[in-house]
Amino acid sequence: MNKSNNVLLKQFLAGQLPQMSCPQCENTFLTNVYQLRDASVSGMPEDAPANVQFVLLEKHALGLEYFCDAITTYGVSKIPYTRRIAILSEDNELLDPDVVRLFRLEEPDYRLLYVMEYLEHLSREDQLFFDEHVHGLDWMDEQTRFRIFDWMSERYGADLARDVRLLCRYFRAHETFLSWDLHGNNLMRRPSTGELVILDPFALKT
Repeated sequence: MNKSNNVLLKQFLAGQLPQMSCPQCENTFLTNVYQLRDASVSGMPEDAPANVQFVLLEKHALGLEYFCDAITTYGVSKIPYTRRIAILSEDNELLDPDVVRLFRLEEPDYRLLYVMEYLEHLSREDQLFFDEHVHGLDWMDEQTRFRIFDWMSERYGADLARDVRLLCRYFRAHETFLSWDLHGNNLMRRPSTGELVILDPFALKT
């Protein structure tokens, strides 16, 4: 483990990071969110962007790992800064990264810790758009999906529409293991720019 990750892990285990109340994160992503400060603070990963607020995520599901694999596979770009810093057993034992094994119908019996840039949830209007038009992409016919992508491109930009299309392609390639779970709660905005980014569009199939 590198030095910056070790600093953050020690802070987390010592209870020095205040937990934030976020029902959407807790209920939607099986995630606890803890408050961090900006990238100048000792302990942040070296590649963390400057002048950005951060949070630490404690996750009990592999959805973000599948998302990271999709990002690497298809070059998805409308994404938040995210770095995994540690994997812990339920007894706070540090585990080897090799414990993460994708494409199995099993959720982890361990916790994954990530640093992620702080984001804001969408307005009710935007949230409803994605709930109504994007959450059902997995069962729509091709013509309807293309119409949705056109609407998304007009309303939120071609790059976001492209990334959603690529993520849907990843889901199709691995639907034996994954469910499509992109909706209004897992698109969020960067506070400084208002830019929409995607996170956690998949859930393990149960």
